[in-house]
Amino acid sequence: MLKLLSSAVLSLLLSLGLLPSTSSEEATALAATTVTVATHNIWVGQGNTRPLADIIGWQEVSTAEGHSKLDALEYYDHFRPGAERLAARNSIAISWRRNKFDKTGDGSRMTHEGQEGVTPARFVNWVVLKNKETGAKLAFVNTHYISGAWNGEHPERQERWRTHNAVVREVVADLLARDLPVVLLGDFNRALSQDIPGMNHLNTAGVDGVPIDQIYVKRGIGTGPAERLEKYGSDHFAYRATVSY
Repeated sequence: MLKLLSSAVLSLLLSLGLLPSTSSEEATALAATTVTVATHNIWVGQGNTRPLADIIGWQEVSTAEGHSKLDALEYYDHFRPGAERLAARNSIAISWRRNKFDKTGDGSRMTHEGQEGVTPARFVNWVVLKNKETGAKLAFVNTHYISGAWNGEHPERQERWRTHNAVVREVVADLLARDLPVVLLGDFNRALSQDIPGMNHLNTAGVDGVPIDQIYVKRGIGTGPAERLEKYGSDHFAYRATVSY
């Protein structure tokens, strides 16, 4: 409960003697860190990159144009782990406001190989970000599953989709085991929320059913629901949520 109190409320309670005396560092630790997170598939680089949230997971940043748009996004740093700019793992870039966070960890795992004419290789990328003001850390995971596995046209792709999902669950489990608050989001290419141990899917306000672009948060940190934004030149809507941890 104390984690959810704002710094102002904590100060008031302390001044009234309703909480035991504590150092300023301890009081800061008791206050929640609140940030916004967003996901957006920018349609093979054709959509526009915008400052949607404090931390953003992008999908289909797979062209030189898309990466140029990302580079032009002011006040953000980016995680693109591939050695070459157009490496497949860089298409699921992660951006964060550099004035708010320091990156203290990161990782990238392939979920399955690509196949010409079917799919590029698919990945899960993540960063651990330390809030500069509060010192609290957050693990942020971004991914993009194979398309067409559940639309009735390509059932042979379901095995790849399930393999991808298993890797996502492993990555999330490892981050949760480090006692980190975790946000998972991306393009799941399936209009169904997934059972990911330790995580809650955030419904989207005003949207019936589950969109294929989804946001999951560690149980207890999501304020929810998610918010659907505009498409910003893409064929996908962008989505945003607020988390406190």
